[in-house]
Amino acid sequence: MTARRPQNRVRLVLLALVVILVIGLLAGTYLLTSKDESEGETRVTLFLSFIPSVQFAPVYVAAERGYFADEGIAITLEHGSEPDGLERIATGDLRFGLISGEQVILARANGRPVVYIFEWYERFPVGVVAPVDAGISAPADLAGRVVGVPGPFGASYIGLRALLKAGGLTEDDLAELRSIGFAAPDSVCAGEVEAAAVYIANEPLTIEQQCTDVVVIPVSDYATLVANGLVTNEQTIADDPDLVRGMARAIRRGLEATFADPDAAFTISVENYARDLPQDEYDTQRQVLDNSIALWRSDRLGETDPAAWEATQAILIETGFIDAPLDDLSASYDMRFLPGD
Repeated sequence: MTARRPQNRVRLVLLALVVILVIGLLAGTYLLTSKDESEGETRVTLFLSFIPSVQFAPVYVAAERGYFADEGIAITLEHGSEPDGLERIATGDLRFGLISGEQVILARANGRPVVYIFEWYERFPVGVVAPVDAGISAPADLAGRVVGVPGPFGASYIGLRALLKAGGLTEDDLAELRSIGFAAPDSVCAGEVEAAAVYIANEPLTIEQQCTDVVVIPVSDYATLVANGLVTNEQTIADDPDLVRGMARAIRRGLEATFADPDAAFTISVENYARDLPQDEYDTQRQVLDNSIALWRSDRLGETDPAAWEATQAILIETGFIDAPLDDLSASYDMRFLPGD
């Protein structure tokens, strides 16, 4: 027994040191948490798809003018791949992102607890573009044509399917549906396709700059589909509804400020966020912002239309992306957090 006492003492000393270290770490964690709470600040990363662009100007305005800070939110903006961002929101790695509506339905069909809480685009931002001399001015004119699409996925493809349906057509009525990636301007200008599904705020402008005047057929003229919106997850709604409300309020203020002064919104965007924009692109991108504003404007900012969710779900079923209607489609969106007028 006597020979073991030093070892026991060593163990007791080591145990005491471990306890002290753990207490110290816990104390440090508590102090950091307490500091954040005393400042009344919640750190949030807002996921934005694509790359920094004037098409996110209202978010940049809200960040730059302190609209998020007014809600007690320390905001960080992150651009990236939409599927990756949505999955991270679903798993709780992120809490908020601007995500297209059809992706929310697809995610919920696969058991992902994501929820759409504020509509970003009032009008679906996709359409079909064609050269003016192609003789394409309505959905029915796409019969027998070679039509480009990034691929059989995403908002561009869903929008094209809605236009075909509006024209009484199916994919079989096309000469070819060609996957062209995100290179519609190059494909149209090279004559590889006769028309292409595009985001109408910017790609038609690019085609006109590169080669020819165009005709644009907006999806929203023929079908009401769910466009991009602010998305969170069920856990965030349950745990922190005030945070959800604050995010919606800050984004609404950013939209309103952009409508009121587009020039200032453009300056904020290109000087602080889309800093890689070449000087000779400024005039074009200023027009992109105006085109985007026309898609954002609404008499009821942030409010989504249940009929649009039904129509979008129907297209997803027709295309085989989902097998059957969701058990509760209305759980995909939650309008309780819209700011009051």
